[in-house]
Amino acid sequence: MSRVIAVVDDEVRIRDMVKTFLQQEGFETVEAADGEAVVQLVENHDLDLILLDVMMPKKDGLQALRDIRSKHKKIPVIMLTAKSEEIDKLLGLEMGADDYVTKPFSMRELTARIRAVLRRYSIDEINDEIDELLIRDDIEINLSTYVVKVNTEIINLTPTEYNILVTLARKPGRVYSRLQLMNSVMGEEYVNYERSIDTHVSNLRKKVEKDPAHPKYIHTVYGIGYRFGEKR
Repeated sequence: MSRVIAVVDDEVRIRDMVKTFLQQEGFETVEAADGEAVVQLVENHDLDLILLDVMMPKKDGLQALRDIRSKHKKIPVIMLTAKSEEIDKLLGLEMGADDYVTKPFSMRELTARIRAVLRRYSIDEINDEIDELLIRDDIEINLSTYVVKVNTEIINLTPTEYNILVTLARKPGRVYSRLQLMNSVMGEEYVNYERSIDTHVSNLRKKVEKDPAHPKYIHTVYGIGYRFGEKR
């Protein structure tokens, strides 16, 4: 079954270019021209991924992302932005985007990013017979349903946050460098973006830690990376 990707950009030229290339790569596409339209698009289509421009009329991409994440935690989102400032990229990640691509971009790079994100979160590749629970103190992770609970309360994580948590929780005490986490969670395509892992970890802490400033589970190993603090 073909993956369905929403291409959301107010520039017709960019939408047409991206749609044509993705269709040649075997994807199905739908489109929207502004932030309000994509929110409606999400309600009416079963989407596998959203390419979401930041600067759009009516409702910008960040506002649209906030609305999407409030209802649909599981849809991967890649932000498209003409801005090069780091703060704009980090804002998108903090709000739940899985990746960003800065304009102008090559279609080969964009496709590689899309495939990497889809690999990280691909429900139809999960073996339905697996029903494995990963329990670390008050955190319970169901590896077959992607459900994460903290103190029996279900926590909504983005695909990237979920994969970071699973990677760290599988081996408590092991220190992962930022580069190792990027390779494990996001793939080799992201080796030059390893600092973005800090934003994803910060978001994850806000959701699973009682006091993110003094984490119980996800600890920073300064100058290196991160480790899961609980012992086996």
